[in-house]
Amino acid sequence: MIPAIAVGLGLAAHMFGASSLVAKEVIRAGDTVTAANASTESGAIVDADNPLIGREVRRTVYVGQELSMDDTRPPRLIRRNQLVTVKFVSGALEITTTGRAMGEATEDESVAILNLNSKKIVNGIVQKDGWVLVQ
Repeated sequence: MIPAIAVGLGLAAHMFGASSLVAKEVIRAGDTVTAANASTESGAIVDADNPLIGREVRRTVYVGQELSMDDTRPPRLIRRNQLVTVKFVSGALEITTTGRAMGEATEDESVAILNLNSKKIVNGIVQKDGWVLVQ
């Protein structure tokens, strides 16, 4: 009975396009999953709407190894020591300046920024376009 269930689940995954991805080449930690470096288990080309495409791998994935959401994270928009645009917002007041990232972060994550004008560390939230919002 168990094999029939497994076959049924496999058929359902195939029917709904939920086939898993494997690495076609070594994908190093920090690299992005693309259609060029990953394929389905059957060797088919990966659809651009696959949820793993565009994500960053957490650890090195070797040829033939399966990729999962647990192996990846959203791409980092901010890297340590990167110069970033910082916007201070308080009510109707908005001040834009440049800062240096003290760490790495993805969208909607908190990151410490060194304000290059005042030399003070502020914390802000990374926005979709890679700038940091401080309130």
